[in-house]
Amino acid sequence: MSASPILNARSLPRLGTAVKALRLDRGLSQAELARAAGVSRQWVVSLERGRTAGAELGRVMAVLDALDASLAIRDDREHAPQ
Repeated sequence: MSASPILNARSLPRLGTAVKALRLDRGLSQAELARAAGVSRQWVVSLERGRTAGAELGRVMAVLDALDASLAIRDDREHAPQ
């Protein structure tokens, strides 16, 4: 059993790239993901392109939930070189 990959999402474009990678890995179309998450397909398109400035966290969480993914917060101070 392999560990789940950790996808870097430090910016909106990286979050979009991670969401798209997960969607493709699950074999979902943008429309299918949008339907499962209760958002519009255009919103998924914008998210995947990193163009959702001010993205509502609740919508992002719904998309991640539909992908069986989660959001993790890491304290980067603990990983920074001293």
